[in-house]
Amino acid sequence: MGDEMSLSIEIKFKMIISHDTQKMEIDFIETGSKYHKNNKTYLKFKEPIIDTNEYNDLTLICSNDAITIIRNGKMRMHQHFYLHEFTTGYYTNEYITTEIKTYTNEYQFTNDFLYLDYDLYIEENKIGRYQMEVRIKGVDYEQGIPITSED
Repeated sequence: MGDEMSLSIEIKFKMIISHDTQKMEIDFIETGSKYHKNNKTYLKFKEPIIDTNEYNDLTLICSNDAITIIRNGKMRMHQHFYLHEFTTGYYTNEYITTEIKTYTNEYQFTNDFLYLDYDLYIEENKIGRYQMEVRIKGVDYEQGIPITSED
């Protein structure tokens, strides 16, 4: 395998959710990990759940032309995003499990930046527009490499 070395990273996460005239912004900074597998980049970090002291585990699986978002915890979600395409996934929280549909307006991914802009639909109704921006910083490039210290 060889390409699975995990790198410690700092994630600067920003999500703007727009619905009709309302706008909400979510911002947080978390540490996480980044690794490569099967020509994809995996970003894993904890996502604070709004108005609680709890977290979801968030995994973003990124390639040049697609991204998959997997959330695990109180809220679960599994959704693929392809540029200018509708995709179907699911969303589960304490109260409901529902099928969700998204349309990807824009997607960009580089080594240190990710941007995803999509519309979310539930039962053919547009629930909102989501603009997610993730900045990725390597915390310590030595981590993951065994360092033997001589006493």
